[in-house]
Amino acid sequence: MEKNKFIEELFYELSCQLGKEFEMKQKRVWKNNGVSYEGLVIEKLEEELSPVVSLDRCYEDFQAGISVQEISEQVLKEYRRTAGNISLLSQQDIWSYERIKDRLYVEMVNKEWNEQYLEHKYYVPFLDLAVVYYIDTQPDYKEAQSHRGTAVTKDIFKIWSVEPEVIWKQVLENMGKESLFLMLIVTEEENSLMTLEDVLQKNQGALALLQKSVLDEAKKKIGESFYMLPVSIFELMIVPESQADEVEEMKKAIIESNKELPAEYLLSNSVYYYGDKGEAEIAG
Repeated sequence: MEKNKFIEELFYELSCQLGKEFEMKQKRVWKNNGVSYEGLVIEKLEEELSPVVSLDRCYEDFQAGISVQEISEQVLKEYRRTAGNISLLSQQDIWSYERIKDRLYVEMVNKEWNEQYLEHKYYVPFLDLAVVYYIDTQPDYKEAQSHRGTAVTKDIFKIWSVEPEVIWKQVLENMGKESLFLMLIVTEEENSLMTLEDVLQKNQGALALLQKSVLDEAKKKIGESFYMLPVSIFELMIVPESQADEVEEMKKAIIESNKELPAEYLLSNSVYYYGDKGEAEIAG
């Protein structure tokens, strides 16, 4: 069965089970680095926020031998679980900075690679990156192992009427409560690699780039300035300046390494440097 026919049958099966108070829409959902998927939005008429289910994943399940009826049951189960989480936050909650400030978190993406993704989002430029703000919509967001939420749009930021510095200070405070950024030494055979990452894995390890205290501590331990290679959004490889290759050679290594990663894990092809200026910068 072709994908369009499958989607038509899935919509019919879901409509029979949901009833008239629900509407279903098909939409293209964009993630970072040009990654997108075909999504199914199930909207209850009184609800202001709605979860999105991946139709691409549903079709993959169908091709693997799962029936349309079974898939519709899985979709409904996922919808009810996710909608139960989202419904705890109303649109009025989202529009109130004081109500959601403890739920704020950020993620970094490459600015040049994500022009379409960033179009309506509130973000702060940083070097060749963009720091994107999100609201964690999970009911147990403080205990959850990872973040899951909705992006702060430019419109929401305007409604808040809060200074960017205040929001950024709040994000750092939240991050300090839920993450632990450390420099780790990984030994493989005769080689030792140093990385910066969030050992609690709540936030992207690459966010260490933004935290002067973390970078100062790493410099103190190493005893000299250092380069940072973005292995992925999850970790930065540390190379002491005295042991580093030419910047262009390190860039080539990053580009080759990035070819092996899923697109949504990529951060940049740049090499970053932390030295006497006391702030991260692009090397070269």
